[in-house]
Amino acid sequence: MFGLFKKEKEESLPDWYCELQESQERWFSFLEKLETKIEEFATAAIPELKQILEEDDDLYKRTFQKVYSGVNGQLNNIREKARDTFEEKILDTYQNINSQVSVLSKYYGLISDFRTVCSDRYHRGFEDKYEYWRKQIEKTQERDLEIEYQKILDEFESIKDKFSCKQCGGNITIEKIFLIETYISCPYCKTQNTFVPSTQGRNLQHIARGLAEQRTAHLQEAYEIENERERAFYHQRHELSLSTIHETDKKVLSEINAKMDELEEQRQSAIQNAPKLYHTYLRAMYDEWNKITPDLKEHNEKMYQNQLKYK
Repeated sequence: MFGLFKKEKEESLPDWYCELQESQERWFSFLEKLETKIEEFATAAIPELKQILEEDDDLYKRTFQKVYSGVNGQLNNIREKARDTFEEKILDTYQNINSQVSVLSKYYGLISDFRTVCSDRYHRGFEDKYEYWRKQIEKTQERDLEIEYQKILDEFESIKDKFSCKQCGGNITIEKIFLIETYISCPYCKTQNTFVPSTQGRNLQHIARGLAEQRTAHLQEAYEIENERERAFYHQRHELSLSTIHETDKKVLSEINAKMDELEEQRQSAIQNAPKLYHTYLRAMYDEWNKITPDLKEHNEKMYQNQLKYK
């Protein structure tokens, strides 16, 4: 599992060899236990967080946010424990032995190998798994706004024909979902009646953009993928460019240059295509937003034009 040190005769190894090996083995075992702890904690917390979010009727989801903050705090405590142990048990051991061994020693490489392997296990092993579960927990904040929107629509259907004039008692049909307190004229006696939307009805203006974004997320993803492709092509081309510095074979250089030209062509294509995909997403998102809250269309369109200026 560990494979840090080359197999050599026991008597030929320095005295500090066993200390490094034991430190590494304890470190690997320690990280495995922390990773198991993170996984067990996260898999238990995720369904609980989802349930709390669904049942939290507060507009700002304060109950959920309190629990969510606590979960992240505990997760971060585990991470800090790994970091502190790395500094105390691995770096201190490395620095202690490194200060005692000459760089000319044939065994000096074992010390740097120890630090590299332990560091990789920490940063590319433990940290990767920590980040994975952190993101899974982060996803629990993603509310299914279609469900919340449907609740608003259902409530509207149930109340739209139950409003009556305070003066003559005549029935007044509520024609649309109002976001704020509104005066509605009685069709019979023309009296102005105040209609006060429910808390759930008012909430529509707070979830409208989020719902529109959820409905057009596939278009945003297409834009982001294209944007990432541009950067990927750039880095690939840059790496190839570096490889030509000491290359003397003309045939190899020709092949590398041809590949670099191909990558640059793909990069330029992505540069031109990404803004088009972004505009497609943005227009679609605002169209959805305007469908959900048509009363805000004029305001939304101003925001849309402003976003176009800065993208």
